[in-house]
Amino acid sequence: MEQVSITSAYMWAIVVMVVAFLLAVIISNLILFKPNNPGTTKRRVCFWILCITAGVVGFIINFIIGSGISVPSNQSAYFMHSGIAAGVCVLLFIFIGFLVSKMFPNSKVGTWF
Repeated sequence: MEQVSITSAYMWAIVVMVVAFLLAVIISNLILFKPNNPGTTKRRVCFWILCITAGVVGFIINFIIGSGISVPSNQSAYFMHSGIAAGVCVLLFIFIGFLVSKMFPNSKVGTWF
């Protein structure tokens, strides 16, 4: 692989974050509400597991892409930005999840926080 832009590290992390967030919304809506067990713990656990998974998967994808870079200085810069992108991905996931949770407090996604 000849030329890889550092912005691609952030783009891959954001794509993984969006997919994981949509998956978190879908799974939260699939967990049934029962009178004795509202399922809030399951929804929270699902949200946090997908949050961490999004960061890890984003980093792994960027690590695989960065392994193909032949110039060592470009490779180390790409790996550094891969870690930063994974951290930004997790923080953005939490921030958007918090906003959605507060925007829809009476829905199933409102139980995330």
